[in-house]
Amino acid sequence: MNPSDRPSYTHLSDPQFWSMEWERATRLSSLHKQKGTQESWIDFWNHISEGYRDRMQNESEIIDEVLQWLVSEIAITQESVILDIGSGPGTFTLPLARRVSHVVALDPAQKMIDTLMMEAERLGIFNITPLCQRWEDSNFEKAFDLVFASWSPAIRNGNSLMAMHQASRKYCCLVTSSGMENFRIRNELWERIFQEPFHSFHFHVLYPFNFLYASGFRPNLRFFQKTVYHEEPIIKCVDWYKHYFKIFIDLTPRETEIIHQYFEDQSEDGLVKVHEERSMAVMWWGVDA
Repeated sequence: MNPSDRPSYTHLSDPQFWSMEWERATRLSSLHKQKGTQESWIDFWNHISEGYRDRMQNESEIIDEVLQWLVSEIAITQESVILDIGSGPGTFTLPLARRVSHVVALDPAQKMIDTLMMEAERLGIFNITPLCQRWEDSNFEKAFDLVFASWSPAIRNGNSLMAMHQASRKYCCLVTSSGMENFRIRNELWERIFQEPFHSFHFHVLYPFNFLYASGFRPNLRFFQKTVYHEEPIIKCVDWYKHYFKIFIDLTPRETEIIHQYFEDQSEDGLVKVHEERSMAVMWWGVDA
């Protein structure tokens, strides 16, 4: 083989290559091929804040597994101060707050923040500071012992990942997808409504992991998987997904009927019994690594 015929893989060691591929995966995602805007997403999260909290309580086992591993890996102590980016209703914020000195919960959806703080008060947790703003509008410098983000759309390229890095004085942790987004109900409804399969890799751990690796870091990575179950009345499921698909289209009677019929077919005695596989990639790294 002539030297000129040999393949060149130098781009694989370029962090910018992985950041651009990450952004490309986001652009090609089904979620970004429709009309959804950041404002419509925030409206959706505000609408389903309490229901989302209830659903996440059904996933407490896998959340506890993730946190137990994380605590065993890095020095999270009762003196630690943590930032949770995209905190939602407190899925990770609340159990983290029980272990540390203070947590700042950042989320752009005010009702998510309100739901989190009401739940914190109910549980007697008073070391959480709510911050309703976008991650893009934040500017922290070495302010936290751990900067944490779970399935956050705000972490979508090398720049947003390095902003996490900049905000931390010790560790960062990203919880994201280990493959295709395996939300069965959403994916099945998507195909019925849009007449095409749902496709998205923009949460795949491949991109942030390789970006960090190419940047000289050696992130630690572990995968978690568990089947989760929950039951909900048909009316709640229909309401949830009607508001979800309103992010992307103006629902016609046809799409509304598809959603209603889907959950009618899935229900028993007025309840929808849901079981879905949750697959998570949990990656942490030291900022001085």
